[in-house]
This record gives sequence, C-alpha cells and structure tokens, in this order.
Amino acid sequence: VLNCFNANQYKSKMWLVDKLNKYPYDFKNKSKKYVDICILGGWYGLLGHLLLENYNKEFDIRKITSIDVDPLAKNVGKCFTDLIKFKTLNIKDMDSEYNSHSIFINTSCEHMEQSLIYDSISKMKKRSLVVLQSNNYIQIQEHINCVWSLEKFVEQYNQYLKNIQVFKLYIPKQDYTRFMIIGVKQ
Repeated sequence: VLNCFNANQYKSKMWLVDKLNKYPYDFKNKSKKYVDICILGGWYGLLGHLLLENYNKEFDIRKITSIDVDPLAKNVGKCFTDLIKFKTLNIKDMDSEYNSHSIFINTSCEHMEQSLIYDSISKMKKRSLVVLQSNNYIQIQEHINCVWSLEKFVEQYNQYLKNIQVFKLYIPKQDYTRFMIIGVKQ
C-alpha cells in the first residue's frame, strides 16, 4: 500500500495533473460545466485525490470513478477519501462507464496487455479525452507491456487518438523514463 504513495508515484501523478490542466481541449457539449473522470487501474486513489485538489479548468469535476481489478484497492482507497467512487472491476468487463465519463486516465499501461488497452479505447465515446502513461522500467515482473521510447508509445495510439500531446519524465533514482500522451478519442 505504501508504494502507491512513494515519491515517484506522487511526482508522476502531479506531472499528469499539471499537463492535463494545460491541455487545450474543448468539450463537445459546452453547456455542461463539469467533467466526469474515470481512472483505469486507479489503485488506492492517489491520482483521483490529486485531481480533486489541483484540477483548475473552467469545468468542475462532478465525479471520479477509480477502477481496479484488485479488491484491496477499493477497501484501502475508501479509507483515504469518500469523494472518489471505487469499483472492483476488470477493465475488460466495463461497459456503462464508457458512456458516463468524459475523461479517461490509464497510468498503468505497462501492467496491461496491449489488446486490452486498445479494446478499452475503442469503447470510449468519441471526443473523450484520453490520458495514457507507461514506462520503460522492465525490472518489475508485473510490467508486461513496457515501451522503449516516447515515439513507440505514440505509434501505438495514432489510430485511436488525435490532437496528441506527448511528454516524458525521467526518474533518476531508478533510472527509467515515464511516458505520457494526452489526446482526444477519434
């Protein structure tokens, strides 16, 4: 549990919040002054909490749903905050979430089969905002889908996303790079 809140996790999540706040995205329905965020592989809710504290767009966050396959994530996450809805669910079994959110965030691409990520993006509503993170840190056994460069990471999603912005963040203590792309579902 403590690993979720280590310095590298915090740094990469705050990096995401900062870049998301600067992304020039016009929501399709401007009459709605809120966003609904779905975090895939949300773990114990650190990112959701940081979004609630630091999201500075002109749209209010109406709800954040954190989805994780591990039931412990829901049980622990609810101890930290009641502002996030935690669901124990495998991403491949999601259905209704794709119609009820406008922003989808997956900071765990390295933990998921590529086909599962593609399938989840294909189910999202058109014009959903999509944030993806992965890394080149192969030293962890659960990292089954690492990427070697930002270019390769973007290449994987060109057919699914448009208006892509790309970022990379070097983590010196463990000598790896975190990659992030933000784009709009085509």
